[in-house]
Amino acid sequence: MMVKPLKTNTERLACLEIARALPEWFNEAGLKAMERDLKSKTTFVAVEDNNVFGFITVKPINDKALEILWMAVRRELRGKGIGTEMLRFVERWAVERSFEVLVVKTSGDLSYKPYDETRRFYERRGFVRVALVDPYPEWGEATLIYVRCLKR
Repeated sequence: MMVKPLKTNTERLACLEIARALPEWFNEAGLKAMERDLKSKTTFVAVEDNNVFGFITVKPINDKALEILWMAVRRELRGKGIGTEMLRFVERWAVERSFEVLVVKTSGDLSYKPYDETRRFYERRGFVRVALVDPYPEWGEATLIYVRCLKR
């Protein structure tokens, strides 16, 4: 498996397919925003034999902070290190471009169990919870903001 920049419409559609198969994490509003972002923001895909296993989409907040907008791995491949490898790839890519911090927002609804896994994923990889915004204006719901300082 390798992680590389998203290049083709076929890869973009595969990313949307992955997200649509994970309705616990991605609702219709999210999918619509994701479709827009996959066309206009930097996205990397985890691929093997032309099959997309996962993706991660990022955007600069400013010249020092990079935000992870979207990240997903095929349901049947979750827990096999693909998300971790995509995150490592983005960290290296970000450091090469002088970014110092990675930021990610996720659901702040602590009663919604699917996001327990998401929060643990980021926390195990060194992200620190820095804020709970309730409601987050763009989402209209509680949102947790995590950051991770990048090593140079």
